[in-house]
Amino acid sequence: MKKSWTNGLDKDLALEVRQHFTSSLILRKRLVAMLLEKDIEFSREGRSKGGYDCPNWAYKQADSVGYSRALHEIIALIEK
Repeated sequence: MKKSWTNGLDKDLALEVRQHFTSSLILRKRLVAMLLEKDIEFSREGRSKGGYDCPNWAYKQADSVGYSRALHEIIALIEK
């Protein structure tokens, strides 16, 4: 569990957050799988032939990279 989950919390609340985090393993695994599916789907769309015809292709690629990075940051937070 990342330390950022409990930063700034008092001891009792930090303990409660740790317990809930630990007990939610199945839910967190499912969420990770869903986020990875989203990342693959979005990446696949970005590589489609139709995407290259767009005059704003570079902006779409930058958005895609940012979206993927955000998904992976979330995954890192919820994985143990």
